[in-house]
Amino acid sequence: MYLKTVFRNIRKNRGFSLINILGFSLGITCFLLLAGYIYHEANYDRFLGNSERIALVSAAFKSGESNEFQQSSVTPTAVAPLLMREFPEVEKAVRVYQYNDAALVRKGNDWVKESKLKFVDREFLEVFDYPVIAGDANTPLANPNAIILTKDLADKYFQNADPIGKTLRIDDTDRIVTAVIDNPPTYSEVQFTGLLSNVGLERYKQEDWGAANDVTFILLKDPSQLSALEKKFNTRIEEMFKEAFTNGFSIKTNMESLPRLHLHSKAAGSGQIVYIYVFACLALALLLISCINFMNLSLAQATERAKEIGVKKVLGARKDTIFKQFLFEGSLMVFISLVIGFVFAYLLFPFFAEYLGSEMQLRVWKEPLFFVAIIVFFITLSLLASGWPAWLIAQYRPIKALKAKLSTRSSKFNIGNVLITIQYTVSIFLVICTFFAYKQMQFLQNTDTGLNRERIVVLDGDVWSQQERETMKTMLLGKNTIKSVSASYDSPVDIQGGYTITEAEGKADDFSLSITAIPIEKDFLSVFEIPVLAGETLTDADILKARDTSDHRSVAFVINKLAAQNLGWTPEQAIGKRLVLNGRKGNIKTVVDNFNFASLRDEVKPVVLFPEYNYFGNIFVKIQDQADSRQALAEIEMVWKSMKPNSTFEYHFLDDDYAKLYQQEQQTTKIMQLFAVITISIACIGLFALSAYATQKRVKEIGIRKVLGASIGKIVRMLTSDFISLICIAFLLAVPLGFLAMNKWLGNFAYHTNMDWWVFVLAGLMTLLVSFLTIGSHAIKAAKANPVDSLRDE
Repeated sequence: MYLKTVFRNIRKNRGFSLINILGFSLGITCFLLLAGYIYHEANYDRFLGNSERIALVSAAFKSGESNEFQQSSVTPTAVAPLLMREFPEVEKAVRVYQYNDAALVRKGNDWVKESKLKFVDREFLEVFDYPVIAGDANTPLANPNAIILTKDLADKYFQNADPIGKTLRIDDTDRIVTAVIDNPPTYSEVQFTGLLSNVGLERYKQEDWGAANDVTFILLKDPSQLSALEKKFNTRIEEMFKEAFTNGFSIKTNMESLPRLHLHSKAAGSGQIVYIYVFACLALALLLISCINFMNLSLAQATERAKEIGVKKVLGARKDTIFKQFLFEGSLMVFISLVIGFVFAYLLFPFFAEYLGSEMQLRVWKEPLFFVAIIVFFITLSLLASGWPAWLIAQYRPIKALKAKLSTRSSKFNIGNVLITIQYTVSIFLVICTFFAYKQMQFLQNTDTGLNRERIVVLDGDVWSQQERETMKTMLLGKNTIKSVSASYDSPVDIQGGYTITEAEGKADDFSLSITAIPIEKDFLSVFEIPVLAGETLTDADILKARDTSDHRSVAFVINKLAAQNLGWTPEQAIGKRLVLNGRKGNIKTVVDNFNFASLRDEVKPVVLFPEYNYFGNIFVKIQDQADSRQALAEIEMVWKSMKPNSTFEYHFLDDDYAKLYQQEQQTTKIMQLFAVITISIACIGLFALSAYATQKRVKEIGIRKVLGASIGKIVRMLTSDFISLICIAFLLAVPLGFLAMNKWLGNFAYHTNMDWWVFVLAGLMTLLVSFLTIGSHAIKAAKANPVDSLRDE
C-alpha cells in the first residue's frame, strides 16, 4: 500500500520530486567520488598479505652545528645485514636500489628507456608477497643476471609469448627472465616495472656505512615490536658510532609501518594525512547539505498533503503509523537517489581521476564488505534524510492539518530556516577555502624562488657519457634557438643531497655542519640566472681541477648566502676560505644569493654547489627568450637523434618538476574548486524549490498587495528578504570558520599568500548573488503576475 502511495505522490508532484531526487543524487555522487579518493589514499600497500608486518627503515642525521635533523628515505648497505644478524625481532630484511633513472632496454632495433627497474635482495618476494603469475616462485633472484618482470613489462617486450627463460638486453647485460608478477597497483609507495638480482654486485660485497643509497625494508615477526625495535637499533647505532656522537654528530633511524608511509612518513610518503581530513570533511559537508535539502523539501511537500494527514488522524491513524508511512516514502526516494548516485559515481570515477591527474584504481567493488557498507549507508541516509521529517509530520495535530496549516515552526525557531542557514554556512565556508587554496597555488607558481625556471627543457642525463654530453652541449649551443646548456645531479627545484662540512677554515677541529649539496656543471649559475653576491663563476680551470683524481685534487665550492652566514662569514669574507665536504677539499670561489631548491613549505636552507663530472642525472637546455619553443624542441630532438638514433627522445620542462612538489595541493585545489561549485548548486537547487513553493503559497497575498498599490520592487523584496537574511547570517558564521581553517592550512607553508579581507567579502557576495538570481526569478515572476488571475477564485 505504501509503495502505491509513494508513486502516486511522485506523479502528482513531478517537478518537486524530481528536484528532490536529483539534488540528493548529486550530493551522493560527489560523496562517493570523494570517498573513493579517500579509500584509494588510505589503502596504500594494504593489498599485501604481510603489509602490517613490513616496515621501512629510514634515517635522520644532523651535525653539531645544525639545528634540525635532515630526513632521508635511504640508508647504508650495512643496515639490513645488521638487523638480520643481531635483532631476533626481524624475520627478513631486504634492500631496494635504483638501477638508474634511464636504463636502455633493447626492443628490436631500438633502445627503450625504462626508469623503474630496481636491484633487490633475493628474499624480496618473501617480504613483498606479490602473486607470481609465471615462472619460479621460490628462488627467482638466485641468479646474478635474473630479472622478474611485472605483467605490463612482460607484455611490452614479449607480447603474447612466454617470457620465462628468455633474455632481455639491458644496457650491456643480458638479463634472464625468471618470473612474472602482478603489477604494483597505483596505491603503493613501492613502484617498479622490473626487479633485478643484486647478487654479485660490488656494492654489496662489504657492509658499508659510508654511503646511504638503499631503501631498506624489514619483515617483523610481530608488528607490535616495531617501536621497541626502533629504540634498540638506535641504541646499537649510538654504540657503534660513539666517537661521532661525542663530537656532536647525531644519527637516528625511524621505523615506520608500510601502510602508514604514504600519509604519515616525512621521509618516504607522497601523500599527507591533512588532506584526507580535508576531503573527509568536504564529503560529509556535501552529504549534509544534500540531506538538509532533502529534509527541507520533504517538509515543504508535506504541507501539500495536510488534509490527507488530518483525515488519517481523524480516522484513528496513530503517530507511529504516519511515521512509518512517511519514513517508507522518504526511504524509497533515498533508495532511488542512492542507485542513481552509485551509477553516476561508477561512471564518473575514471574522469574524476583524470581531472585530478591521479592514476586511481578501485577494487572495492569486488569486496563483500562493500555491499555491507552500502546497506549501512542506505539505512543511515534514510534515517538522517527522511526519519526526522517523518517524525515531525507524525506530530501534526489533526485540526491544523485539516485546515492546511501545517508548519515546521516551533515557539522559538523555524526548523527550515535553521537548516537553510547551516546549508549556506557550509557552502560559503567551502567557497572561502577554495578562493584561498587557489590564491596560494597562484602564489607558489608566481613567487620568485631565486632562480629562473622559465623556458628550460630537462633531458635525461643518465644515458650520456661525459664526452657525449660535451659534444651534445656544443651542438646545441650552435643553434640560434638555444641560449645556454648545463647539467646537475638533482633537479635544482628539488635537491635531495645530504652532505656534511667536516672542516672549515678558522673553525675548531671537531666542527661539522650538515648541509644540502649538489654536483653541478660549469654553467649552472648562468643557466638559472642565480645572482652572484661575491667571487667569480666557475671556469674551465675549475673543471680540470675537479676532474683531477690525484691527492692534489681541489674543488671550487659555490655556497649560498645562508651557508656563509651559518659558517660565520659575510659573502665577501667567505671567498677563498677552505672547506672539506664529504672528503672533497677546496676553497669557496662563489657566494650566490639564497634560492629555494625545495618546496616553499620549508624555509630556504644553506646549500653548497660544486663541480663534479662523474654523473649528471639532468641536462638543462635554456631556450632563447624570443625563440619559438616548438622549433627549439625540434632542434633539440634532432641533435639527440643524431647522437643516439635508436633511443627514445623524452623531455619535460623544469616548471613540471616544480609543479610536482605541490601535486597534493593542486589536487586539493581542483577538488575544492569543483565541489564548491557543486555545493552552491545543491544549495541553490533546494532554495529554488523552496522559494517556488513559498511564492506559490503567497500568490493571493501578492495579488491583494498589488491591488492595494504595492510596487514590483516591494513585492520582490518581501519574497526574497527572508532567504537573503538567512544567507547573510550564514556568511557571518562562515567567515570566522574559514579564517581559522585557512590560517591553519597556510601555516604549513613557510611562504604563503596573505589572508586578504576582500576574499571573504568576494565569497559572500558571490554566494549572495547566485542565491538572489536563484530565488529572484520566482519573485519577479510573481510580482509581475496579473492580480486578477490570482484572486479570481476568491
